[in-house]
Amino acid sequence: MMRPSIALATALLAVLSACASSSHQKVPMPVESSAVRADSTRIYVGRRDQVAGSWRNVRVFDNDREVGVLHEGEYLCWDRPAKQGVGRFIYEGLGFDQDAVEGFCELPAMPGGTVFLGITVERDTRHPTVVRVEEPEGRAALAKRKPAATSK
Repeated sequence: MMRPSIALATALLAVLSACASSSHQKVPMPVESSAVRADSTRIYVGRRDQVAGSWRNVRVFDNDREVGVLHEGEYLCWDRPAKQGVGRFIYEGLGFDQDAVEGFCELPAMPGGTVFLGITVERDTRHPTVVRVEEPEGRAALAKRKPAATSK
């Protein structure tokens, strides 16, 4: 018979493993070395370096279209029409009794351009804050991360 402390530890490990999965992208990822079309804007999104909440996923939407799920150490990248839009970011709840928390940001129109966004999860509110970062900082962050796997 399994001791209660071992059973509890096993159950907790299973829950934590289920909550912290790897990233995946549901929309096509452009070839990064390719030029951005004049009628498109390329968007890169990654989690900024932080410890708080890093083991929980952030679900990313471009308007109403789900782009994918983002975990630490990875990034999402997609091309979208070069018109203004809204990014929605859902940080998964921390426990069985806690709801997910949403954050929003503008997806700017930059015909033929690239936008880099960094997500920070606020420690006290669990609110995902999304900020635009300049290209040098964005490129440096990408170099430390890997692209999310593309799923069908």
